[in-house]
Amino acid sequence: MVSGLPPNKHQEKSLRTRALLLDAAIDSLAEVGYASASIADITARAGVTRGAQLHHFHTRQELFAQAIEHLTGRQREALQRRTRSLAAGASAGEVLVECVTAPFAGKLGKAAVELYVGIANDRELRRNMLRVQHDLTVELLDACAARIEAPRERVEAAFWMTINLVRGATLDEMVGRDRLRRKQVLADWARLADDMLA
Repeated sequence: MVSGLPPNKHQEKSLRTRALLLDAAIDSLAEVGYASASIADITARAGVTRGAQLHHFHTRQELFAQAIEHLTGRQREALQRRTRSLAAGASAGEVLVECVTAPFAGKLGKAAVELYVGIANDRELRRNMLRVQHDLTVELLDACAARIEAPRERVEAAFWMTINLVRGATLDEMVGRDRLRRKQVLADWARLADDMLA
């Protein structure tokens, strides 16, 4: 039975600690990669004790199982912030690139790529990652379609090209390619997408 009462101070502290650990897991994935994202590194980044970490997550796998949901929530928040801040005069291609880069580029994109690769052979985690990321992608496509005046099939075609380009550009950045080049590629694609969506 769920209580209608607000959480007490202990519950609030526990929820904060859990969120700190999950945010630290995302940071660790983005900065040092899945293989090096150890419990010790994540606990240190979160600024909590090992005992506090063990209270929430007994194993690394358990932590990353929850990090999948947390990452997707952060990606969803990034998309919502970006859609609220889109320039009124943005072209269709710019809307597409801006919306897709919000959840799938930068730290969030790097963390997602690291998780996809790191859990590729873990059937349960992979299935969960694919499920939550699919739901996010459908929301993202719907958000783009609502803002772009073009036939749905054209929006979908441009959307899938954009999402794959952004993921590839994120991977390029992870292996040390020039960030300015990435920015130019996305700007060039936005112009091409404008033609595709006209």
